[in-house]
Amino acid sequence: MMKIVILGAGLQGGIVATDLCDQELSPGEKELSICDYDFNKAKAVGDRLGITALRCDVRDHDELLRIIKGADVVINCVQYNWNIDIMRACLIVNAHYIDLGGLFHVTKQQFELHEDFKKAGLTAVLGMGSTPGTMNVMAGYAASKLDTIEEAHAICACGDFTRTEAVIGIPYSLLTVMEEHTMEPWILKDGKLQSVPAGSGKEMIPFSEPIGLAEAFYCIHSEPAQFARSFKDKGIKEASFKLSLPKEFEERVRFLADLGFSSEELVKVGDQEVNPLRTMVNVVNRYLERYDDSQDGELNDSDVLRAVLKGTKDGVEKEIVVESVIRTSEKWGFMAGALDTGVPPSIVAQMLCKGQITERGALAGEQCVPPIPYFKELAKREMPVYCIEKTPLSGDDFGQLHEAMNKPK
Repeated sequence: MMKIVILGAGLQGGIVATDLCDQELSPGEKELSICDYDFNKAKAVGDRLGITALRCDVRDHDELLRIIKGADVVINCVQYNWNIDIMRACLIVNAHYIDLGGLFHVTKQQFELHEDFKKAGLTAVLGMGSTPGTMNVMAGYAASKLDTIEEAHAICACGDFTRTEAVIGIPYSLLTVMEEHTMEPWILKDGKLQSVPAGSGKEMIPFSEPIGLAEAFYCIHSEPAQFARSFKDKGIKEASFKLSLPKEFEERVRFLADLGFSSEELVKVGDQEVNPLRTMVNVVNRYLERYDDSQDGELNDSDVLRAVLKGTKDGVEKEIVVESVIRTSEKWGFMAGALDTGVPPSIVAQMLCKGQITERGALAGEQCVPPIPYFKELAKREMPVYCIEKTPLSGDDFGQLHEAMNKPK
């Protein structure tokens, strides 16, 4: 029997647990526990699914060790700041580890535990949500079709078509959204990781329907660091991550960021000092909790995940695009942006328990998750994946085509 512990009973932890408890999609005997420092949140998920709910504050090292002892896999759905502490705890109790990402800087630090996990015969899958996560497995599939890799780019587009009167709707952690809009992104350029201004690199990109043409920009993410590490032996020179959010949501987030609500520098209000970012997040969350959506239309949103790799195969240039289109879940009613983040850790945890993932160490999805079996599991959960391969048939490179395309009209 596989024993899995989920840390964090928020939206993502709840989706992970939901998928693991679905006997049609996730068959097999499992002992599941869901934990949160707010026991009531864990209990709500536990009662809904009939699994064990526990209180666990991951800042308490001894309590964390007691909770995860005996686990085959620990799925970390708490804020990424605690990733390294939880990884070290997993080494002590001899458990595999999965998280949702480390927003570049923490991910780089996590890779330093690679040898420790490898020596222990354990696997730590770093960033196994939608992006990073599914995005990385798609990039890994594309990389398998190339002898050399010049570029690897991750692009995510989110669209929300729900008819709602709500002032704001959050596709994922608002803390992470604000960090993505204010922290300097890092890209791989000429073989070196370098920072660029937040929100730079804007371009209009034609995405698959239902999103269509939308503006995307650089934002801080783990993929450039992961790709630089994973595809080093194939000669990678450039890597990036770009994000496109619904226009109205984007405008509201930038308005809040420009006013200073993304800052954690304390502001004096009367006799109190308050944290603008934390205060804003709590106010927004309270608004959303109180919002009555009974008069709204049905939830209707979409994510498009796209990995674009450029390189050569047998001396001929190739461009390989792997993409997934995700819509609001018909089975569970989860919004697309939550579904595609919460389901992957469940799939990968089960692959680890079943021995389908054999690589050991601290690894990104492209290094250890078998692409086709993983994509087939995504398809069962309403997330199809497809591939487009571009090859010049009239020569060995795209030079002539690029020249023709770039001539003035």
